[in-house]
Amino acid sequence: METMHITDISELDGVARSVLDLAVQKKGETAVVCALHGNLGAGKTTFTQILAKQLGVIEVVTSPTFVVMKKYPLEGQSFEELIHIDAYRIEEIDEMRVLGFEELLAEKGTIMCIEWAENIAVLLPEDTIHVTFEHDGENRNITITHGT
Repeated sequence: METMHITDISELDGVARSVLDLAVQKKGETAVVCALHGNLGAGKTTFTQILAKQLGVIEVVTSPTFVVMKKYPLEGQSFEELIHIDAYRIEEIDEMRVLGFEELLAEKGTIMCIEWAENIAVLLPEDTIHVTFEHDGENRNITITHGT
């Protein structure tokens, strides 16, 4: 477990780099999942935008709140695709099956960022990287934990 204290949004760059380094270490035969936790406005989408930029995504990354999922192809990176999921509106686990979530988890070379991951916790792999964002006044405490 690693906790980072940031006082400025620009420091999220280092957090994203730490998560990406960990994700590269976990890369294997299935997708690497980053579960993002925190209240509204805690920094989950901003974190994903910064991570996407580090992965070479040029297009604007926005929260997929209403479409639930967006995919971004990656070139010349450690991963071949970034999948951004917002599970905020997910009420039933079956909604994830419709998206083909199980098949997405099986995709080698994919990194997946899931906002509001607690809504689909039962579907997350054991080795998921959990990134928790907490407000501390104007600052943020960000904790990174991961399984095997």
